[in-house]
Amino acid sequence: MSAHDATELTAMALGSGEAHHCLPEGSSGRGALVVLAATVGMAVGFGGLGLITVFMGPMEADLGWSRSDTSLGYALSTAGMAIVGLFWGRLSDRMDVRILFAIGATGMVGSLLAMSTLQSLLVFYIAHVAYGGFGFSVLYSSLLSTSSEWFPERRGLVTGLVTAGGALGQGLLPFFASLLINAFGWRWAFAGIGCTLLAALALALPVLNWPQGTRAPVASSAGAPETARAETVTVAVMGLAAFLCCICMGVPVVHMATFIGVICGSPSVGVNSLVIAMIAGTAGRVCCGLIADRIGPLKAYAVASAIQTACVMAFPALGDSLSFMLLSALFGFGFAGNMTCLSLCVRQAVPASRFGGAIGAVMMVAWAGMASGGYMGGVLFDLSLSYTPSFVLAGMAGILNLAVITAFAVTKNVAAIPVKLKAKQKPAAAHAT
Repeated sequence: MSAHDATELTAMALGSGEAHHCLPEGSSGRGALVVLAATVGMAVGFGGLGLITVFMGPMEADLGWSRSDTSLGYALSTAGMAIVGLFWGRLSDRMDVRILFAIGATGMVGSLLAMSTLQSLLVFYIAHVAYGGFGFSVLYSSLLSTSSEWFPERRGLVTGLVTAGGALGQGLLPFFASLLINAFGWRWAFAGIGCTLLAALALALPVLNWPQGTRAPVASSAGAPETARAETVTVAVMGLAAFLCCICMGVPVVHMATFIGVICGSPSVGVNSLVIAMIAGTAGRVCCGLIADRIGPLKAYAVASAIQTACVMAFPALGDSLSFMLLSALFGFGFAGNMTCLSLCVRQAVPASRFGGAIGAVMMVAWAGMASGGYMGGVLFDLSLSYTPSFVLAGMAGILNLAVITAFAVTKNVAAIPVKLKAKQKPAAAHAT
């Protein structure tokens, strides 16, 4: 399929008839190409983060590392995204998006090539910090913000398409890596994946930009203090929910393939289950984006979180490959939808000119949750030689996440009642006069 054909298909999926109402005439094709480039960037970024699930076994066997040793590598990459991502998010509100993209691409490719030559845990950990802190975190905010602004009336669908690339990459890139590992060994597999990322990101770089150019739109004048406080509260609540949600998803994302492979006695079943989860996640992100366009981002986020939590709590109760694959598909649908809806909740709370900083703050604690979940899953396994405690921890975090969402929704609705009453009273007073 040519790039022109792909652009036309993306434009059709976005609903070009409505897109023309919110963009300058003739811009929908350009916007569709931006969405396509952002999807590719998200796919390779998340795919690189998920590589540890298939490299874990071969590296432990070759280098004599423990499960907690390799799990800490993933924790450090997500911690790098958490800590440094806030800085890059704020910078994306005021810096040329292509410069940021080039910096992030260099960090991602360089860290993967470094891992192909490593001999020590220190180099392994440094490479993971670089991938998260100076690689994917540089791209994340820019990919979401630039793409969604091309089709504001279809923001949920656009965000779903872009984040669906992340789910697809988390399934396909580890699968591709497992083939390379079996054929050439894990070192050459890292090198091959690094070169693949280099080619994909080089093609996406010249395409990415805002509707107004290569920089974010100029910030409007500051709103009322009440509005600023409401934005801050919403972002803070979304951050807490994201932290708990990502602890819940971090355990299965890092350990699912190994856990299922051990239970079923076949590593390939574990890898296939991960691929199924991520392919289902591709559909989940798009569907949740569409749902968010209709019922609102917060309600859609609650639905996706409930699905994820139920699946995580069910994993330890299963024992055959068919059940695992079916549950993996359902888990992938729910967990992937969370990321889409979370981004939409943040964008709904703040204007485009402040979205980078806001999503950077929320993702800072979200990635901290992913790091905590992934690492604690490995630690609890080392202590008990069973993944059941790890999935119990994940399920508890998911329940707390749902509690936070519910409390925020109730509080928000209660606070809105006086505003509605005042709005009704004003017409009555005007009629009396």
